[in-house]
Amino acid sequence: MMDKHLHIVAHDVPLPSDSGILKELGFLIKALHAQGILLHLHCFGNQKPDNLLPFCHELHLYPKKQGHKGYTLTLPYAVSSRSDSSLIKRLEADRFPILFTGLKTVSSLLDASFSKDRKIVVRMLRNEQSHFRDLSSLCSWGSQKLFYAIESIRFGRLMKNLSSVSIQFAVSTEYKAVNTRSLDAYTVVDQMIEMPFLMPQSGTGNFCLYHGNLGKTEHAYAANWLLQNVFNTLEVPFVIAGDNPSEQLEQAAHEKMHTCLVSNPSEKELQDLIKKAQVNLLPGFVEQCNTGLLYQSLALGRHVLTNTKGAYGISQASTCHVSDSNAAFIQMTEALFNQAFDATAHEARAFFLNGKYNNEKSVNALMRMLY
Repeated sequence: MMDKHLHIVAHDVPLPSDSGILKELGFLIKALHAQGILLHLHCFGNQKPDNLLPFCHELHLYPKKQGHKGYTLTLPYAVSSRSDSSLIKRLEADRFPILFTGLKTVSSLLDASFSKDRKIVVRMLRNEQSHFRDLSSLCSWGSQKLFYAIESIRFGRLMKNLSSVSIQFAVSTEYKAVNTRSLDAYTVVDQMIEMPFLMPQSGTGNFCLYHGNLGKTEHAYAANWLLQNVFNTLEVPFVIAGDNPSEQLEQAAHEKMHTCLVSNPSEKELQDLIKKAQVNLLPGFVEQCNTGLLYQSLALGRHVLTNTKGAYGISQASTCHVSDSNAAFIQMTEALFNQAFDATAHEARAFFLNGKYNNEKSVNALMRMLY
């Protein structure tokens, strides 16, 4: 039997402390490797993902184009800044299938010199047009707000352009529920998670936790929102943890005696924080897929509190608590902080996790598209 090869193009380097789409990509790489696939991983970034090297046949890193060098008049900057002629040459050197992990990675598809006579799948976990529109709404008026608004418009146009290209789309259940109007043909391939399941902690913890990549607008906004609207009046211990926090967020997190910030935790440190927290707080303010942050908290933690946007696409009753107003969020946080995570809640959570996530089913669906 001939070896099966696969090119995977990623918009960034999947690192252990990542959350969301990049963390899901790490799970996917491990799952495909377990199927015997020889993976040729192409990432835009400069930090080698040592945690994934054992699972890759080849790894290539490409620089992101910075500033004006990455701009075009038509494509989103998130796409045009991730173009590289050496990537196209490597993809053209064979006819192995290609998996593009998200719209940010598809610049090669739009290049006139790129041959598409092979199996090509674009994996869609998030509606980028809606995502950037929501990011724009989080910013006060200025260049950042305008940039996100333009990105949203250009991602909408990009989807229309891709509809004329002979490729397949693999979308998550959450993406399908939001928008598949622009896709003529697609297959539902649900998100991947790390196996085996790690079940939640019983008993009580002694602090509340928010975690995420704090260098990203949506996560920095959520952390600041919690500091300003919940823990400015609720005096229970609150920890923020994540990569690349701004100086402003660091200062804000240490203004009060009961709040603090853990910068750039390792994967083990972050998991320990999730396990030890009494309440994992994950309010969402942008449209995004239900991966990474929420899954880790559900699998490892005790109580999870979010809002309607953050809980999109999950069974709220058996998995997490939902509050939307500032007052309701404060009230529920305080109540959960004093409420043990009992056996009933533990069983409901385990039933949900084991029922919703099936890596084998998702990998098989993706394999049928690629081979």
